[in-house]
Amino acid sequence: MGDIRPSLQDFSTINTYVKKYNENLELNDLSNGFYFLALDLLHDLQDDEIRDSITDSHFLNSTGREKGKDRGIDAVYINEDNGKANIHFYNFKYAYSFEKTQSHYPSGEIDKIISFINDVISKEEILLQQVNPILASKVEEIWQIFDMQNPDFHIHLCSNLYHGLEATEKHRFENSIHRHSNFRIHYHGISDFVNKLTRKERKVVNAKLPAIDRHFFEKSDGDIRALIVHIDIRDLIRIVLDDEQIREKVDIDDFTSIRKYRILEDAFEDNVRTYLKQRSKINRNIKYTATSEDRHRFFYYNNGITITCDNFSYPRTQRAPIIELSNLQVVNGSQTIHALYDAFIEDPEKFEDLDILCRIYQTNNSELSTRIAEYTNSQNPVSSRDIRSIDYIQQKLEQELKAKGFFYERKKNQYYHEPKSKRIDSEKSGQVLLAFYHGMPSEAKNQKKKIFAERYDDIFHDNVTADSLLLPYMLFERIEREKSRKKETLVRDVDDFERNSYI
Repeated sequence: MGDIRPSLQDFSTINTYVKKYNENLELNDLSNGFYFLALDLLHDLQDDEIRDSITDSHFLNSTGREKGKDRGIDAVYINEDNGKANIHFYNFKYAYSFEKTQSHYPSGEIDKIISFINDVISKEEILLQQVNPILASKVEEIWQIFDMQNPDFHIHLCSNLYHGLEATEKHRFENSIHRHSNFRIHYHGISDFVNKLTRKERKVVNAKLPAIDRHFFEKSDGDIRALIVHIDIRDLIRIVLDDEQIREKVDIDDFTSIRKYRILEDAFEDNVRTYLKQRSKINRNIKYTATSEDRHRFFYYNNGITITCDNFSYPRTQRAPIIELSNLQVVNGSQTIHALYDAFIEDPEKFEDLDILCRIYQTNNSELSTRIAEYTNSQNPVSSRDIRSIDYIQQKLEQELKAKGFFYERKKNQYYHEPKSKRIDSEKSGQVLLAFYHGMPSEAKNQKKKIFAERYDDIFHDNVTADSLLLPYMLFERIEREKSRKKETLVRDVDDFERNSYI
């Protein structure tokens, strides 16, 4: 889980979601709520499936179910979706305070888990008498699977801690477990769960993209691969549409058929701005150029598209290879693609011979991906607020506020379809934080550009949580309402205006 600087914002984000589970499911302990959050994020399970998976004695006792030992196994999930059984064992630890999150994962659980695994593998019948009935039924189900196949096992250590097992204990644990060839160990700490939360609602966008002839070039360097490729604009539009089969279909005879699909906005989640339809001069110019008599020069007029992905692959020796992209994100080119899509809907025949340059980067380094998004956005003027919109702190604030019923707009008008009373604007947030906590109301009002520039790290830091933002934000909203109410009376009464106009 790495050496990551502890963040109060991380703790608060997880804690807020755990409290929400506790409230919705009427659970009486935060650790119980953590089971539901973790299993939902890891496996996308329904609440009833999670409840049926939990074997922790504390949970069973607190919810009035069967008593008995759990031998260090807090949950068991068996998945046979792909034919081969995958059996998941979980051990959970939940820190109730931010200070406790900086501890190592307790090594006292190791021996219990190892002992349990050995008894399961050797089918020790006495095990069924030692554990609670829920866990015993899971063990019996696993033994029935043994009669039919050799399943794969996964052990998950899940916590809201920043550190995993201490190094020597981790080594001992892994040596013991890996004696069995079909076992894998997974470590999930607070940073992993926060990251999953910020990505939870985004669809994974996979696609296939044909290159034009041999017009491609690859370069790699450490934790990043880059592919520069020449592509058909119609294929570019196709790979961001809201139909999985269309995104994979590379042999379309009639591209006009794709007009019935809409753009999947999840493909642009890491882009630093949202598309504002036809508002900017550049958007109109892109659309005009793509449909003008000069459109055959579009390749030379446009800066191209930048895509990041988890992985790309293609046959290197083949002419016009098909590039397979997994979990792609358009980090530069949202404006271009949306404008081209609008133009294509109106007149697809003019797109017969249009092509564009595409830069594809493969990296699992989220910080590097963010920097690529920042540095490549130069075709349209980008405000500091737009660049900061993909900052991890902004994404975490959005998720924690969502758990509290609010919609945090990292990008302007991001949640325009939601009630105004529930929308929290990031720029206004920066203003109230600067005024309330830093005592700088004048700067907050008159020097807004500094909020997302030189003042950003002072204002939006790891200790900013949903609650610490909502306090000054709601106070500001209340003050504004009172100002408006008072203003109505002041304009009708000259004497009152002279006494109270300072308000």
